[in-house]
Amino acid sequence: MKFAQRIVGLLVLVPGAALAEDWPQFRGGAALSQASFAKVPLEWTAGKNVAWRTAIPGSGWSQPIVTGGRIIVTTAVSPSGSRPSGMMGGVMSLSTWGMGSAPSEPIQFRVLCLDAADGKILWSKTVADVKPAFGKHTSNTFATETPCAAADSIYAFFGATGTVVALDRDGNERWRRDLGAQPTTNQFGTGSSPLFHQDSQGRGRLFIQLYNEDNATLVCLDAATGTDVWTANRDKGTAWSTPIVWDNDGVNEVITAGQGAVISYDLDTGGERWRFAGIDTSFACSVVADVDGVYFGTSSPGSKAPAYAIARGCRGDLTLPKGATQSDRVLWSKTKCGAGMPSPVVIGDHLYFLDKIAVCCDKRTGVEKYRKRLPSGSTAVGSPLVVGDRIYLLNERGRVVVLQAGPEFKVLAESPVADPQTGGDEIFWATPAVMGDALLIRSTDAVYCIRSES
Repeated sequence: MKFAQRIVGLLVLVPGAALAEDWPQFRGGAALSQASFAKVPLEWTAGKNVAWRTAIPGSGWSQPIVTGGRIIVTTAVSPSGSRPSGMMGGVMSLSTWGMGSAPSEPIQFRVLCLDAADGKILWSKTVADVKPAFGKHTSNTFATETPCAAADSIYAFFGATGTVVALDRDGNERWRRDLGAQPTTNQFGTGSSPLFHQDSQGRGRLFIQLYNEDNATLVCLDAATGTDVWTANRDKGTAWSTPIVWDNDGVNEVITAGQGAVISYDLDTGGERWRFAGIDTSFACSVVADVDGVYFGTSSPGSKAPAYAIARGCRGDLTLPKGATQSDRVLWSKTKCGAGMPSPVVIGDHLYFLDKIAVCCDKRTGVEKYRKRLPSGSTAVGSPLVVGDRIYLLNERGRVVVLQAGPEFKVLAESPVADPQTGGDEIFWATPAVMGDALLIRSTDAVYCIRSES
């Protein structure tokens, strides 16, 4: 199929892409939420296809990752056992919309390793046991950043403390860095995940995005030693997005989305290659790309929910003049399209923005193909997954909606994750992961493995 050919092309163009059953970082790797040839279930019931459920201590919205037959998750454990609220209990509540406050008790910041076969916890590593300097929103956690992995190392970042650690596969510490606690707007907390990239010479690089109210710095670390390779600064402002690596007509770039602008940097030097400014808000979601371009949209209270498409081969300042909606380098722009927290996905010639509403656009022109309300009446917060020609979207109530990829809106299935009798109060904000023929789905309380029947 055409979209599968494009995904394979992207995997070839970006070195260090995920292989086999690994899902080594947020949204998987170079393909950005794409698992083209996986065979996960289309639908299930609470008592069917759930291979295992493992309770996770504490709380965290980090995505489970998969590396070498093991699953890695991070969590933050407080003595009071507090857990995050959902959309209606937190984000939309006027009583909790304002500033948070720093906790009065120490938090244990942990990395856990689970056996992929049965979910058994193999080891738990506490990398910090401290009181965070700043608070978080009631719907956020102190372990929202997804870890990442290389062939023999695991990297975890906790933005609340600024701690970056490299561990071996058995949880032994190799190195650590303290990048400083991050003050975020209204003390909403942090959420930008680290990004690992290995170039064609085998050099591993770890990118940490520190976009907060004091400064906005992108840090590139040597993954083997934790030492600085380069840093890049921009205007301060909080963002919760995660960088991506994009092959822009033969040049590897790292792209970040922050307050008011999306900026691309040279992967080797940190020098700025292009920027697009004039965006009316910051980013909680991340950008997406394919061999043809880079696409992004965002939304927040008071914004116009803008979306944009940037052509490959671009350089310099791409910001549109006032009143313009496109240029020779900006393929199109539009409003009332971008989503708040779920990152977009691109499949073939179509771009999708999904939260409570599903919007499909032609990626080349921005022409809207459909705008439909998703079933279940609940917002999705985690990013969607593309599995073959299907889009899997998990809403906060723990129901997975599966859409047919393409220009027509078609719901293929809708299935619950948790048994309503035992997991009815669980909240699902973490982005699901793919592990071969299985989905890994995290709630406030547990990690679920949903597997195709043999």
